[in-house]
Formats: sequence, C-alpha cells, structure tokens
Amino acid sequence: MISVAVIAAGFTPYGGGADAAWLADDEVRLRYFKVDELGAAFVLTWESEVEESVRTYEVQRRSTFSNGQFVTVQETPAQGINRQYQYKDDQVFKSASDSRDVVDYQLVAVYQSGARQILASQSVNYTSTALRRTWGSIKAMF
Repeated sequence: MISVAVIAAGFTPYGGGADAAWLADDEVRLRYFKVDELGAAFVLTWESEVEESVRTYEVQRRSTFSNGQFVTVQETPAQGINRQYQYKDDQVFKSASDSRDVVDYQLVAVYQSGARQILASQSVNYTSTALRRTWGSIKAMF
C-alpha cells in the first residue's frame, strides 16, 4: 500500500504519525496569557507554544478614557516559541477618574502577511491613583 500526503497551500504539518495535525501557516497557540496587578501597574505576560509567521504582537487596552475603543499601547516583535513576553502598563492608574473602573486588554498577533488575529483578552478592575490618594488622605485624618 502506498501512502500519499497532500499538503494544501497555506498549511504546514505539525507533529507526526497518526497524531499529526495541520496548522495554518499564520497561526499562534498560546501556552498562557495573564494580567497581574503589580503596585501601580498591570503586568501582562504570555508565552506561545506555536508561533507561525508572526511579525509582531500588539497589546491593546480599552477603558472609559479611550471612548470604548481598543488602543494599541505596545508592539512587541515575535521572539519565537517557548519565550515569555511581558508588558508593564503603568499608565492606566494615572487617570483622573474618581471611581473604580474596568480596563480590557487584548493580545493581537500581526502576521507577515499583514493579517491580524485576536489571541486573548482579559478584563480587570482597578482603582485610579486619584481615588487611592483621596482614600489615603481620609485615613490620615483619623
């Protein structure tokens, strides 16, 4: 018996044997994506386990101060698989808001072809530094 493999344009074999899968040439699979608060900043961390034809990653942020639109706050060149990426956002807490708010982050892959793909998103609650300073002043009075 003769076995013939047909490789479709735009796809690459991944793995081997009976477990082989076909991946689009423009594909990313994340190992993880997380957003952690660190003092007066949020730190976004991610790692890819598959990273085919990625030119850059964009970190985008949406808040009430961006009129509900995602705004690119960082572009990071692709470094290859099994490498940790990190972005520290220390601007989100500096708003003049007097209340608690939500900020949304999304990670976008920009491929060599120019195509774009949203890979992950996460919403986090935060309290602006203006409110933190006010609360600190109130506590200091007592």
